[in-house]
Amino acid sequence: PGIEKTKKPVESEPRIPSIPVDHKIQPGTKQILDERGADGLADWVRSRQKVLVTDTTFRDAHQSLLATRVRSRDLLQAAGPTAHLLPELFSVEMWGGATFDVAYRFLKEDPWDRLAKMREKMPNLLFQMLFRGSNAVGYTNYPDNVIKAFIEEAADAGIDV
Repeated sequence: PGIEKTKKPVESEPRIPSIPVDHKIQPGTKQILDERGADGLADWVRSRQKVLVTDTTFRDAHQSLLATRVRSRDLLQAAGPTAHLLPELFSVEMWGGATFDVAYRFLKEDPWDRLAKMREKMPNLLFQMLFRGSNAVGYTNYPDNVIKAFIEEAADAGIDV
């Protein structure tokens, strides 16, 4: 007694929203951080009366639902429409946890290159990283100096939160 597998998926190809060529990306929280600094961003957050939303699709859904096997080229297809259609997001959690490790070891991709290309597609949104304390973005405990250096490198490469 098995499960009948005759039903076809509703969609066979991903539906990527089309963005008009002349559509400009609206400024977002990344511009607030760049213009006002960390303290200015914190003041802006405290002044908000609305709930601020972080989209975790690029990291958590990718990691938890899809076994962290989504390639950069696939993520990049959704990055541009996200920046255009959701400029009011507080941040996009798109790096860290297993995504860094798996990009490098399993997918044979450069996670730093992924970060740079994602920034090109989403210049208006804060990038957020899941950081596992002494495990950083891997599966081993690292010395404090390695953790500090990694955080500094990630910030220099484009991680904001």
